[in-house]
Amino acid sequence: MEIFLRDLKYAIRQLLNSRGFTIAALGTLALGIGANTAIFSVVYAVLLESLPFADASRVVAIAETHPRAHGALPVTYPDYLDWQNQQKSFEQIAAFADANPNTESLYRAGHSEQVRRVLASGNFFSLLGVTPLAGRTLTPHDDSPGSDHVAVLSEDAWRLYFGRDPSVVGSSIKLNGAQYTVVGVIPTESSFPADGDVWLPLSLLDQPTQASRVWHSVEVLGRLRTGITLAQATSDLRTIAGRLSSSYPATNRDMGVEVVPLRDRLVGSFRTAMLCVMGAVVVVLLIACVNVANLLLVRASANQRQIAIRRSLGGTRGRLISQQLALSLCICLLGGAIGTGLGWALLPMLRFFLSHLPGIDAALVHSVRLSFPVLALTVGVCLLTAGVFGILPALETTPNFSQTLRTAGRTVTRHSGRGRNFLLSAEIAIAVVVLFLGMLFARSFGKLLSVAPGYQTERLLSFEITLPGPKFQLGAPATDQFYEQLIDRISRAPGVVSVAASNEIPLNPSRSMTRFLIQGAPPVAAGAFPVAQIRVVNPGFFTTMGLRLEQGRIFTQTELSDRSNVFVVNRSFAEQFLRGRDPVGAQIVIGVLSPHPAAVPIIGIVSSAHDIGIESDPPPEIFTAGYGLHEVLLVRVNDDPQSIVPVVQNAVHSIDPEQPVYHLQTVDQVLSNSIARQRMTAILLNIFAFAALALTGIGVSGVVSYAVAQRTQEIGIRLAVGAQRSDILKLVVKQAARFGISGLTVGIVLGALCTRTVRGLMFHMSAIDPASSFGAVIIVIAMIAMGVAVPLLRAAQINPIEALRAE
Repeated sequence: MEIFLRDLKYAIRQLLNSRGFTIAALGTLALGIGANTAIFSVVYAVLLESLPFADASRVVAIAETHPRAHGALPVTYPDYLDWQNQQKSFEQIAAFADANPNTESLYRAGHSEQVRRVLASGNFFSLLGVTPLAGRTLTPHDDSPGSDHVAVLSEDAWRLYFGRDPSVVGSSIKLNGAQYTVVGVIPTESSFPADGDVWLPLSLLDQPTQASRVWHSVEVLGRLRTGITLAQATSDLRTIAGRLSSSYPATNRDMGVEVVPLRDRLVGSFRTAMLCVMGAVVVVLLIACVNVANLLLVRASANQRQIAIRRSLGGTRGRLISQQLALSLCICLLGGAIGTGLGWALLPMLRFFLSHLPGIDAALVHSVRLSFPVLALTVGVCLLTAGVFGILPALETTPNFSQTLRTAGRTVTRHSGRGRNFLLSAEIAIAVVVLFLGMLFARSFGKLLSVAPGYQTERLLSFEITLPGPKFQLGAPATDQFYEQLIDRISRAPGVVSVAASNEIPLNPSRSMTRFLIQGAPPVAAGAFPVAQIRVVNPGFFTTMGLRLEQGRIFTQTELSDRSNVFVVNRSFAEQFLRGRDPVGAQIVIGVLSPHPAAVPIIGIVSSAHDIGIESDPPPEIFTAGYGLHEVLLVRVNDDPQSIVPVVQNAVHSIDPEQPVYHLQTVDQVLSNSIARQRMTAILLNIFAFAALALTGIGVSGVVSYAVAQRTQEIGIRLAVGAQRSDILKLVVKQAARFGISGLTVGIVLGALCTRTVRGLMFHMSAIDPASSFGAVIIVIAMIAMGVAVPLLRAAQINPIEALRAE
């Protein structure tokens, strides 16, 4: 140990005396380790770290599926009860509902706040294994009518609205005008869903929803029995789904079941994108390591004379390896420390990116931090790198002492040269792969941006209002009057062009779907009815959102007030279901599963919009006139939409001082957030691609420069016997071309193979995109040329007399 400590001191002196080498090695390694530390922190928190629930690996999310549905569906309440009663694979099955409206007005201190409400079954928290901070959680007894006016608060809501007052437990609070007794507080890390503020019993779900096998209203969780696999549980529930399909063919025909780990449901489509980015940063670290290895190999080769002298004086190979290990350990630990600091500094930016991703749970975003496993991985990488870097250069040094002393250390073994060329070829191949992927994702994102959403999103503000009951009721005159007054007051404000209302924010899937038939169309089997999204809007919606009227007309204010049954449909609906007939005047039969279906005429056709995502085709949609308790208001202005926010708030409070306004945002922000995953993937991949490119350029320049320096005497002799300087340049270019061509060839092949695994993340891009392939190759060739440029100039300026005299 004493000898190794002396070697460490000697290594530090070497690093201080070779500042150029030290800065290059530390900077290269810090960049690779910093990027990996930041991204692995995200990967660990989002994909690997255990969820904050008891034995979380056995908690699964259960959903229904249907061939005509977009993704997994929530579960109907009766299906949930049937699963609960008939299943044999779960210790418990619980349900929660946070569907529209998912907020309540919390009245306190003379004013109200809009809080996120979750309806949860009595066994919901016991299934998750949540221990309350204070009081208790919900129990099955709370689901009984008459005992269901109890509430559980999140720790954040307890702190924000009640100042962590312990007396809140047991006290009464007012939600939407009704009194609830607070029975407990749950910790922030155990809140599920993460953005919930208050949990109420699931029995408060309205009776029509509880009775309906049409409305998919609840999310279902299950805790697997010990020894039961995911496949066995899925098979069990699919058997039950088959029985329900036979018993209720009109609603459950072709209805399937999906059982996935809860983490998979929380992560959504983010997993593949994050693994792709993680692969890119691992590549950056690999290139950084190769560069440092090359630097150490070059340094060891340049010091062969010194090493030979030490060996001739009795120094052992083990002692030389110990000194080299000490040097590489200093480089790796210092580079690792700097890289860890860089990674920590990048985490706020990554959390900001993640917070704007649709479909990823907020709890996973909050858990992104520099944790012990991340630090352990960083230390492990540093130690492994130090070991490899320390041994390789020592093994590359020549044992032929006399030859080394005669040539003054100016020669280099062919084996060493081949090793460095192989590493450079590998670097170039990796750089091609990462750059190719980065350009593919950039072009994919560019194509996504070029898609017209169908709405005019500029200068458009959206905000949400949920009217509290029992003061307001669905379909009651007071509800309509509130929104009509509000729209009128905002419309008269300076700078306002138009105001619209919708039950759902644009560019997001509607939570309302309807089964229907086209009157006069051939009959269909029970359960095979077509399905379309249905949006409840006011007459100003179409003009405000920029939807063109293509045929017929839109609603009138009188039709809205009178609750007239008329529909407007979009072009996608007409093309899919009304082909070959005049759409205007055709009738849509709704309530097809009820005893008294109704035929509603179509009065107009409007243009289509990408309401379930820019990357998806515009869905068929039905528009009907009306207002609900929950509304999204949309205000188009002549100037900055944020400038109208005070006007909106004043208009709402002038009608009802206690009515909160929430989710104020521009529709441009909504559009931007809808493509946040694609944007983040493209940005991060290209950042790391160009980092890999820069590191590869540094590696090429360093190795070629060393090769020129090693061949100075040879170049001098060639020039002295009549060689032209162009011949010398060809000599250097030929050496660079050798590893450049091999690296480019391997990189193109590997890039084509890699793109097949991430094809699902790209928008309208083929696995072999000629523009991306050609662009990546051209950029890498330009990088190689820039890396070789300085050594070429140095070779061209060699004075043969000085070169020979130096020997």
